[in-house]
Amino acid sequence: MNPSSNDSKTLVFGMRGARCWAPCLGALTTILMCGCSAFGRRDEATASYEQTRQQMEQDASRPYSTVSYESEEEPVDPLSIESFAPSNVTGTVRELTGFGPDAEKARQAMRGAEVLYQEAVALKEQNQAEQSNRQFLLAAEKYAEASKLWPGSTLQQDALFMVGECNFFADHYWEAELAYEELLKNFSHSRHLDRVQPRRFAIADYWLELHRTDPQAFYEWNLVNPDRPKRDAFGHAMRIYDRIRLDDPTGKLADDATLALANAHLVKGDFLKADDYYTDLRKTFPSSEFQFDAHFLGLKSKLQNYQGSDYSANALNEAEVLLKQIYRQFPVEAERESEYLTKAGAELRYRLAERRWDRAKRFDRRSEYGAARLYYESLVTDYGDTPFADRARQRLQQISGLPAVPKQPLGWLVDFFPETDTVKPLLENN
Repeated sequence: MNPSSNDSKTLVFGMRGARCWAPCLGALTTILMCGCSAFGRRDEATASYEQTRQQMEQDASRPYSTVSYESEEEPVDPLSIESFAPSNVTGTVRELTGFGPDAEKARQAMRGAEVLYQEAVALKEQNQAEQSNRQFLLAAEKYAEASKLWPGSTLQQDALFMVGECNFFADHYWEAELAYEELLKNFSHSRHLDRVQPRRFAIADYWLELHRTDPQAFYEWNLVNPDRPKRDAFGHAMRIYDRIRLDDPTGKLADDATLALANAHLVKGDFLKADDYYTDLRKTFPSSEFQFDAHFLGLKSKLQNYQGSDYSANALNEAEVLLKQIYRQFPVEAERESEYLTKAGAELRYRLAERRWDRAKRFDRRSEYGAARLYYESLVTDYGDTPFADRARQRLQQISGLPAVPKQPLGWLVDFFPETDTVKPLLENN
C-alpha cells in the first residue's frame, strides 16, 4: 500500500479517529482469530467514523486563535548561580550575547505564521491540495521560529501545537508527531492535550495499517514518504499508543490506546503482550466501554498462552475465571457469543482434565497406585464429560487391589541401618 497524499488524508479522516477505531479493530480481530460475530458494534462504529471525519475536517478548516499570548509579558530573570548550571548554560550564553528570548519578535513571527496558516486553510477549502500542503509547511516553519524566540511561554506552547497541526494537515505525520511530543515534553499539562491526543491516535492507526498492508523488512528504510516513519511503522505506532496512555492516563483515549495495543499484538500473534494489555484494560479502566472486549479477547489470549501440561496452569486458571466473569457481567454479549464461549469452556475443561490425567499416569508409572487412584477418581467425578473420564474408569479397574505404594527394594538392607534420631530442640522448655 502506497497511498498518495490525498488518499492518506482520506484514511486518517475517514477510517481513523478518536474513539471509533478500537472497537472496529476488536471486531476485525474477533473475525480473524475467533470466527465470531464481531461484537455486534459494526453499525455503531461506521456511524462514528463518519461523525469523526466531519469533526476533524471542521477542525482542519478552523483557524486556530492565539490571542492569549498577546498580553503575556516577557519574564526578566536576574542572573544567578543556577543560570550557569549545565542544563541552563546554553540559554544563559545566548541571552548574554543578545540571542536570548525576544517576546516582540516571537509575537511578530507568530502573527506571520497565522497569516500563512489561514492562507493554507483557504487553499484547502478550494481543494488545491498541493498548494495547501506547501503553505502549511511554510506556516510550520514560521511557527517553529516563533517557538524558539520565547521558550517557556504560552506563545511557545501555542506555536509548538501549531507546528504539529500544520505538519499533520500537510500529511507530514512524522514531523507532526515529533512536534506533538516536544509540546507534551515541555508542557505536560498543555491546554491542547485534548486536541493533540486524537491526532496522535490517528497517526498511530495509519502507521499500523501501513504495517499490515505493506510491512517493511528490518533492513528497509523510508527516505521518501513524509507520512510514515523512516522504519518500523509497527513499533512507532505501538510507541505512540503507549505514550497516549502515559501522557494522559485519565484522558478519553487512554482506554482506546490500551485496547489498540492489545489488539495489535493479538493480530500479530504475540499473545503474552496482548494478554498483558487486556489485563491492564480490565483493571485500570473498570468503567471503560471496552470491558467486554477486554474480557472476551483476553480469554482468547490466555488460551493461546497455554503451553501444555508440562508447564504452568496459570493461563488456564485465569481463563476459567474470565469465562465465569463474562457470563456473570455480560449476559447479553455472552448470549451473542455463546458458540465461541461454549467451545472455549469445553477446551478449558479438556486441558484441565488432561493435566490431571498426566499426573495420574506419572504416579501410575511409578507404581504409586494410591496417588494414581485419587487422580483417576477425581477425573471421573469432576470431569465426567471429557474423554479422560472413560480412560480413568478403565484404569481404576485394572489397578484395583494393587498396593498403594510399591514395595521397598532391598528392604532388608534399609532395615539394617538404624532410624534417624529425633532432632532435639536447641532450647528446652522450662
